[in-house]
Amino acid sequence: MKTSFTPPNCRPLLVAAMLALPGLAAAQSTPLRTALQQLSSRSTKFGLSAADVADPAVTSSYTDEGSAITHVYLRQRYQGIEIYGAEADMHLDRNEKVVSMNTAFLPNVNSLARAAATVPSLTPVQAVAAAARALNLAAPGNLTITKAGAPAAGMVFNEGGISLDPISVKLMYQARPSGELVLVWDVTIAPKSGDHYWNARVDAATGQLVDKTDLTNSEPVGFMELTQRALATPTWPETQPSAAATPNSYNAYPLTVESPLYGARQLQVNPADPTYSPFGWHDTNGAAGPEFTITRGNNVHAYEDRAARNGNPLGYSPDGGPDLSFDFPFNQTDAPQVYQDAAITNLFVWNNLMHDVMAYKGFNEVSGNFQVTNYSGTGLGNDDVRAEAQDGGGTNNANFSTPVDGQRPRMQMYLWPGGTGSIVSPATIAGSLPMRGTAYGRTLTAAGPISGRVVLANDGSANPPRSCSPLLNAADINGNIALVYRGGTCSTPAKIRNAQDAGARLVIIADSIPNTAIANYGGATDTVGLRIPSVAISKADGDKIRGALTSGTAVTISVSGITRDGDFDNGVIAHEYGHGISNRLTGGPAVAGCLGNAEQMGEGWSDFFGLWMTTKPGDQGFTPRGIGNYVTGAATDGYGIRPQRYSTDFAVNNQTYANIGVAPYTAVHAIGSVWAATLWDLNWKLVEKYGYNRNLKAATGGNNIALKLVIDGLKLQVCRPGFLDGRDGILKADSIYNNKANTYLIWQVFARRGMGIDAVQGSSNVITDQVAGYLIPTRVLATQSQQQRDELVEVYPNPASSELTVRLPVSSKTPVQISLLTVLGKTVQTTAVPSGQLQQGARLNTSDVANGLYIVQLRSSAGTFTKRVVIQH
Repeated sequence: MKTSFTPPNCRPLLVAAMLALPGLAAAQSTPLRTALQQLSSRSTKFGLSAADVADPAVTSSYTDEGSAITHVYLRQRYQGIEIYGAEADMHLDRNEKVVSMNTAFLPNVNSLARAAATVPSLTPVQAVAAAARALNLAAPGNLTITKAGAPAAGMVFNEGGISLDPISVKLMYQARPSGELVLVWDVTIAPKSGDHYWNARVDAATGQLVDKTDLTNSEPVGFMELTQRALATPTWPETQPSAAATPNSYNAYPLTVESPLYGARQLQVNPADPTYSPFGWHDTNGAAGPEFTITRGNNVHAYEDRAARNGNPLGYSPDGGPDLSFDFPFNQTDAPQVYQDAAITNLFVWNNLMHDVMAYKGFNEVSGNFQVTNYSGTGLGNDDVRAEAQDGGGTNNANFSTPVDGQRPRMQMYLWPGGTGSIVSPATIAGSLPMRGTAYGRTLTAAGPISGRVVLANDGSANPPRSCSPLLNAADINGNIALVYRGGTCSTPAKIRNAQDAGARLVIIADSIPNTAIANYGGATDTVGLRIPSVAISKADGDKIRGALTSGTAVTISVSGITRDGDFDNGVIAHEYGHGISNRLTGGPAVAGCLGNAEQMGEGWSDFFGLWMTTKPGDQGFTPRGIGNYVTGAATDGYGIRPQRYSTDFAVNNQTYANIGVAPYTAVHAIGSVWAATLWDLNWKLVEKYGYNRNLKAATGGNNIALKLVIDGLKLQVCRPGFLDGRDGILKADSIYNNKANTYLIWQVFARRGMGIDAVQGSSNVITDQVAGYLIPTRVLATQSQQQRDELVEVYPNPASSELTVRLPVSSKTPVQISLLTVLGKTVQTTAVPSGQLQQGARLNTSDVANGLYIVQLRSSAGTFTKRVVIQH
């Protein structure tokens, strides 16, 4: 989620106590009475007065089946009015012991609220109008109350002509940056455009915007300008329908198959889980027999939305007939509307797979999952996912909106127009020409195949291919393909417009930065009047073509468009669904804004869910994995849409906590990728210890243990967590559920990525105040054998050539002596480095070392450590 306001720095406090729970039926139970007694004697210790904790509101409370851990989520109140951003969570075991608690309650709340109003000047209707103005929406009309309530309890209006969903309004307090409380109306509006889901707070006296949070998480294509690396255009299998219809079957990509790049569709028969979808995927009433024969049921309603109607009215859904046979053809070269039945079916299947698998790991009815009917009677229903296929609200994107439990989330999957091309002549440079479409002008798919001569643009400037002025060689460009370069004083649309005015049929934009990345261009506003397509290529390929042209050699290319459908990229579907998981579980299902702070890891959890769901038997952690390779037109080993591919190999992915706050790690997806890299390491460390279980619904196997720890960590962490809060949630989950069986392993993983015991988080609302640390707690390290201690040494690349990096997350009072020994014990080279340098990585020059097997030996005040390495030039 995105937020426009940073609350005051209020570090979470660890409190082993329970707060009073007025208004909750369970408040008279023994565990809650016991916890209340604990609070009264301990609140002063944690900087909270009796008034600060006297009257909290219970936002949600539930007990996990099996473990019998009760999770309670609270919000601070002042004079009966809730304070936004002042949340607490606490967790009790079956013996009424509080095993974990976090609180961001404001201390000295009476002083902070001294000047705050207690009665609003604006009415709820006026508050909705004020919020609409602040969000640049049309004025609401004909607002009527559909669910009455006192101002502090909240009320619900109809859509008012401006929202896709009913508009909720609640009187609350909000802390200003200075710390003082201001009375606000909390208003939630889902604009009819469908690209946002706003939770805004406006001053209850003036109507001015105080704060807003977007409950929609998206994959904006603009981020790929920093990250995308495209490889050769891949091929994919095409699947035709079966000869005979099979009852209750779905032709879709099965569990662990990420996209058409990685395998073929399969006919899946009776795939609904008997425990968590006991009446099948088309039930909504909890009785035998389907209520729908289209792609709609208890967990998800999937439909096409090419007209961007956002469900008003509902789009088309394929019908499987009375036998529920969803077997439709898919050929990637067809227009998307031709294979829409197959696309919607795949989207329906994967939303259901996410629902069923994640329920086994703890995202179930009681904790706020997505269902029309909650068969257990716990949690709130009527919130199945609205999954919109081939959404026309944009391109090269996907998003997920997560309101509170009981309100329907929305997943929007877009089309990804792109291109494939080749250099036809001259023979010296002929071959594949990797490219990607831009956000400007016609798509290549709409324009059709284009072949012709390439002409280098000349705008008469000091750098003529920049195309920032009218082109001087318009006569030569007319009817041909213009090659322009990125950069200069003008925007990309201006370059395209100048080439279009000169008569170009197609514009090729070569990068001006010397790397292998292919930039994506999007986000500018001066796009009116662009009628020709444009594509982006790398600087290397641009220079190759330019070199031939400047030598007088004619260059011809052939380009054709291809649209990839996000509904077939299951990694992206799982990623989007994952936003719903992390948002519902963090802070409890009744609070939707717990992942709106700057140093939050929502994109990281979602990437991890996508990777986890598409890991198959035989995969290895060190194998590089990209996110979105299919939709971006990359190959299976492509770089996808993140700064680095995911891998346990530090030579492939060396992201650490130290990256946060340094470009490009200032954007939410890049920030999240550091967290995902850490969780990916954790997954493979646990697989190394416990093995991989191909049954993804099982409790055993390192992969299943890893996902369960991540899900439980979400429940246990503080609202608005930072990286170290997330780490501590996972450690606490292992302590509660596994009796600390994996404590050393978890510390090893987090220390490796800069989240060791010596790391400092600072405020979770700031991404520039953290300090990375690489140490494992001494008390934890002391319990390990020498073999386990040696596992801490990391050397990469391995095999190494001219340079070797050595890391060790251990503190030494003296410089660490690093020696490279032969297997017979002969010292080849030795050096000494400070302990802190070794924690982050010390580099050894191995260019003069003969090929062979060697031993890296580290001598420190904490002991001796060794690791084998191969030198291979």
